[in-house]
Amino acid sequence: MRLIIPSPAKINLSLWIKGKRKDGYHELITVMHTINLYDVLHFLPSDKLELHIEGNQALPLGSSNLIIKACKLFKEKTGINPKVKIKLEKNIPVGAGLGGGSSNAANTLKALNTLYGNPLSEKELFELAEHLGSDVPFFIKGGLAIAWGRGEKLKFYSPANFEILLVYPLFSCSTAEVYQKLPPIERKISLEDAEKLVVSPLINGNWEQLKENIENDLEKSESNCVKQVLEIKKELESIGIEKSLMSGSGSSVFSIITKKIDTSPLKNKGWWFKFLSAI
Repeated sequence: MRLIIPSPAKINLSLWIKGKRKDGYHELITVMHTINLYDVLHFLPSDKLELHIEGNQALPLGSSNLIIKACKLFKEKTGINPKVKIKLEKNIPVGAGLGGGSSNAANTLKALNTLYGNPLSEKELFELAEHLGSDVPFFIKGGLAIAWGRGEKLKFYSPANFEILLVYPLFSCSTAEVYQKLPPIERKISLEDAEKLVVSPLINGNWEQLKENIENDLEKSESNCVKQVLEIKKELESIGIEKSLMSGSGSSVFSIITKKIDTSPLKNKGWWFKFLSAI
């Protein structure tokens, strides 16, 4: 059997830090939405597990790759040894806060489950995804969700309809470094607050209220990467692009679009940018 799976990116419409946990992770609340920027996963018949990556981004092919980790986890849970050739068409920038690797891992789990007759329930897929990374469970379903804890606890909503301008400045951020260089932050924010501040205005199309409310506490990191991202945000503002926000731990920046934008100044910057939609 052959299977082709689109693997979408996401943006963080807001991200608040509630403090540092005893396990060393940060407690957070974030609102995420998938967007129509995709990697593509091809699953082809083979006599062994193999991974091939197409694209100009250097990624590991061995045991540290999240796709390979997902395959091994599937085998451990089901006893099924996946013998497939996986070809990844890599379009989502790496280290851009767009969740490409997490999306690849989640969609690999879903694809293997389909290929081998659905031995796992959706609940079991979510449980496996938790072992692969904080954002991975979100991509089992995608759309619009609030995540909390380390990001593994989720509440999903009907996907919203909006357009964004996404800017990737052609450099990557290290998630670990961004968190390591974060000053102490202890937000008193609840799930209900996140719904009121972001989800409700998003679903109701109250764009001005939404733009006023969205924020990302990771922009307070002292990492050099985030400092560069903040300079890019200033440049975007100087050329007339309304409030922009860093997605996740960076380096990409997005702005919700409600009117026509002149992109000629962006072309002069040499950045990668796209107009995209929520999905």
